Amino acid sequence: MELSQSVIHFSEKDLDTQIYRVMPADRLFEIFESKQLTLVQPGKWDDPFENLILKGLISGVLDRFPASKVFRNDIYGQCWTLQRESDAMWRIYSQDKNGVRVRCTIRTLLESIHLFNPDANLESIFIGKVAYLTQKDLISKLTSVADIYGKEAATSLLYKRMEFKHESEVRLICTSGIGETQKLSIEPNKVFDEIVFDPRMNQHIYRAYSGLLSSQGFGNRVSKSVLYQLPKDLRGNF
Repeated sequence: MELSQSVIHFSEKDLDTQIYRVMPADRLFEIFESKQLTLVQPGKWDDPFENLILKGLISGVLDRFPASKVFRNDIYGQCWTLQRESDAMWRIYSQDKNGVRVRCTIRTLLESIHLFNPDANLESIFIGKVAYLTQKDLISKLTSVADIYGKEAATSLLYKRMEFKHESEVRLICTSGIGETQKLSIEPNKVFDEIVFDPRMNQHIYRAYSGLLSSQGFGNRVSKSVLYQLPKDLRGNF
């Protein structure tokens, strides 16, 4: 299967675009140990406007696609971003100052998923860029969908209200599975090309985490964010 068939709101030339994900540090080490990413049902996301179609909140759509009522809970997603770093990102997703940001490209992530999930239905796995619309346009867009299966179901999860535009969100979506989560195998040492820890993290903890990553065989760049550090040429003035 061509990787370009797995991307939505991206073109083939965008496959080498860098994407980022912030998570608690313990979640990162779970990924290295299990070599799996965990996708969750969109119903667990905070925004009540998520997954409006399959929640049955867009009038008439499910009536046009009655079979979708059977599998509407079998769709899973994971949130990434195009945004390299921001104060808001650390404060929202690393509230205990113990978070970490990983970086990869769309290509390396998809290639690893395709390689290490031979029994999965690869035609059900997508990566898409979220489009941000006014609430009126969002409802209009979802009301007029022409289908609600496979790629169309994934696409329906790639529209959010303008108030969330600052997130620059990208979503990894799987439209088949069973249970509350869906696991996708990857090789983290090959997928992640950079790991950056919260700029507010205790230095001793950061060093311990760096050593642990080294013991896991991660040979790429590991650092602590310098977001709140003054440039060297300014430090002498204080």
